[in-house]
Amino acid sequence: MSSELQPVRHCVVGAGPSGLSTLRAMLNLGLSVDVFERHDSLGGIWDRRNPGTPMYESAHFISSRDLSGYTGYPMPKDFPDYPRNDQVLSYLQSFADEFGLTEHIHFSTSVEQASWDSGQWVVKTSDGEIRRYRTLTCANGTQWHPTTPEFAGLDTFTGATMHSRDYNEGAQLAGKRVLIVGAGNSGVDIACDAARFASFAAISVRRGYH
Repeated sequence: MSSELQPVRHCVVGAGPSGLSTLRAMLNLGLSVDVFERHDSLGGIWDRRNPGTPMYESAHFISSRDLSGYTGYPMPKDFPDYPRNDQVLSYLQSFADEFGLTEHIHFSTSVEQASWDSGQWVVKTSDGEIRRYRTLTCANGTQWHPTTPEFAGLDTFTGATMHSRDYNEGAQLAGKRVLIVGAGNSGVDIACDAARFASFAAISVRRGYH
């Protein structure tokens, strides 16, 4: 176990889109950075192989290809206006390759604990190491853990319930009567899938959407 002082190093948690942009910005400033990624590759939720990702088969980027790339590294012109999830992942991988980011990432290593001590962050990682950093940036995402609302009658409902985080592909809905609650990005996407795969599909919203 290592506990040596590393006063001029900086720590980033997560190698998804935000973690990668933070890493490039820090490297551009000449800083020494360690990124810890609990999965075995970069991309965060955009890598559908990662356990617990909310990304489903039909998911596309919800903002324009031409307005959504990293500064100085636009998305390829042969991408559709709203790229597929696998295209977004390939873009993130090429971004990391272009700017030499991957060598600064510790894969399959999660941050288990972080505490502030004597002007530094003391970081314990899953490999048993204890390191000290001047700064700690958390880019661990916001969509890994579902928030499931309570509905009256759910305790007597005999059908299956599913959060969008657990949805993967339209085949899950095949031959079923499906009600989608909510018209956010995921809700509308899944409703479109349900319209193609389910025997009946409806969507419930609190207000009208334009």
